[in-house]
Amino acid sequence: MGGEGFMASGSGGGRGVGKAALGGTFALIHRGHVRLFDEAARLGLPVTVGVTVNPLIRKYHEIPGFEERCERVKSFFSSGYRVPVEVVGLRDHYGPVASDPEYTHLVTSEESLAYSCELSRVRVERGMGGLQILLVDTVRAFDGRPVSTTRILGGEIDLEGRPTCEVRRDYSW
Repeated sequence: MGGEGFMASGSGGGRGVGKAALGGTFALIHRGHVRLFDEAARLGLPVTVGVTVNPLIRKYHEIPGFEERCERVKSFFSSGYRVPVEVVGLRDHYGPVASDPEYTHLVTSEESLAYSCELSRVRVERGMGGLQILLVDTVRAFDGRPVSTTRILGGEIDLEGRPTCEVRRDYSW
């Protein structure tokens, strides 16, 4: 998967040096999350996955508990990637990346790009250097709209972005 995206310049280290991070709610793991995980693992660095804690989340659907979501991420990473992974709680949009100079890369979606750029600026202000930001293209469902947990839990699409019912584009009955 993956491959789509670009590296925004920062003063972070190169391949094999430093740590990478990404974050999300991860109420379930869908195709969009898999693309983020793939791109993070492709860097060949230790990866930290920040999982939002409930006060940070405001969603339109039920969200499993924090521990369950962390276990889901750990299990997914351990079954498919050969990079060390650490799962941490996110109480804000920055997590440990704002204070740990070992982080060099941030893997992000279009939805979270503004936070990623802000975080890189905060690090520069604190004398840690900017981050290499890897922007991963949004994964789109069959209808061109983003794959999202809200759409999946609403029964509109499955984890891969396929329709959960018969959909016709030809209206000539």
